[in-house]
Amino acid sequence: MGIPPPLHPNDKRRRCLLGMAALAGTALAPTIGAAEPVPPASVTGTPITRPHQQAQLPPEQIQHERVSSFLLESSRHPGEPWRIHLARPVDASRTQGYSIVYLLDGNASFPLAWHALQSLQTHLPSARQLVLVGIGYPAHVRFDVQRRFYDFTPPTAEEHLRGRKDTRTGGQDAFLDFIEHDLRPAIGQRLAIHPQRQALFGHSLGGLLTLHALYTRPHLFQIWMAADPSTWWNGQSIHQEHTAFLAGVHAAGNRFQNPAKLLLQRSSESGRGTKQPERIAATPHDSRRMEILNNALELARIEGLEVFYQHFAHESHPSMLAPAIKDGLSLLLGTTPAALQRIEPQGIG
Repeated sequence: MGIPPPLHPNDKRRRCLLGMAALAGTALAPTIGAAEPVPPASVTGTPITRPHQQAQLPPEQIQHERVSSFLLESSRHPGEPWRIHLARPVDASRTQGYSIVYLLDGNASFPLAWHALQSLQTHLPSARQLVLVGIGYPAHVRFDVQRRFYDFTPPTAEEHLRGRKDTRTGGQDAFLDFIEHDLRPAIGQRLAIHPQRQALFGHSLGGLLTLHALYTRPHLFQIWMAADPSTWWNGQSIHQEHTAFLAGVHAAGNRFQNPAKLLLQRSSESGRGTKQPERIAATPHDSRRMEILNNALELARIEGLEVFYQHFAHESHPSMLAPAIKDGLSLLLGTTPAALQRIEPQGIG
C-alpha cells in the first residue's frame, strides 16, 4: 500500500468543496466483500479504560449468536485486510433500514460499544435496531499502533514525528476509500441499512480521522463523534481542512441538505489516566479545549448541523473511551445525555 504524496493546500480546499457538493449522500450499491467467518470465542476480560497501557493485550471477544467477524480488503488500495466486527440488531423486523455506527479501533471499541448497547437496550427501544461495526485489524491486540498511525493520519512531515521516523503516515484517504467503496457495500449486502442513519466514532487519532472525514466527505455519515481528536497532529494541519470546509459550506448556501449531528468530546488532564501515548507536540490542554470550542461554534452556524460538546472532567484521554462511546450511542439513538451541551450559534446552549 503506497503512501500518497502530501496534499497541496489548494488540493485540500478543492476536496472539501467537492465534498460539500455531495452532502445529500446516496445509497451505495451492494457488492460482495471478501469475508472470513470467525467462530465466536469466550469473553476474555472486562471493558478496557486505558488503551495506552493495554494496547498489546488480547482484545475482548464477544460470544453471542448475533456477533461475527470477517476479513475485508480494499479494492482500490491493495494491502493488508481489516478485521471487521459485526453485531446484528436484536429486532430483525425493520424493513426501512437499520441505524448503524462504524467504530474505529474496532478491536478495542467494539466490545465497549457492545456492552454499552446491552445497557441502553434496557430502556431505549431504538437500541434494539442498531447495528455495530468495529473496524479493527487481524493482529490479536487491542490497538494495532502502526496500522492506525497510517490509516488515521495525513502525510506527516518528519519534523512533526519527533523520533518516530519509521512510522508510516498518510493513509487516511485510502482508509476512507475502503470504508466508502468496500466496507459499506459489504455491510449493505448483509443487512438493510438506512442511508440517512449512519454514524462514525473515533477516539484520539481516530477522532482526527473522523474530523477529516467530515471535512472532506460529508456525504458518508450523518452523525460524527470525535472523542479527544488529536488536532495537534502534523502541526495542527486539520485546521486548514476546517477552514476549507467552512468556505465550501458557505459557497453551498451555508446549510446541510440533510440533518446531521457532530459530537465533540474532551477528556481532562486531571482524569484517572496518565499522559496520552500519541502526544508528540501537544499544545496546553486548556488551549486545545478553547480551540475545539471555537471550532464547534463556527460549525454550529451551519444550518442543518447540530453540534454537541462534552467535557469529561474526571476522565483522562484513555479512560474516557468507554463513557464516550456510551454517550455517543445515546445521541445516535435519539436521546441526548444530560452531560452533552448543545452548541448554539451564539454559544453553548
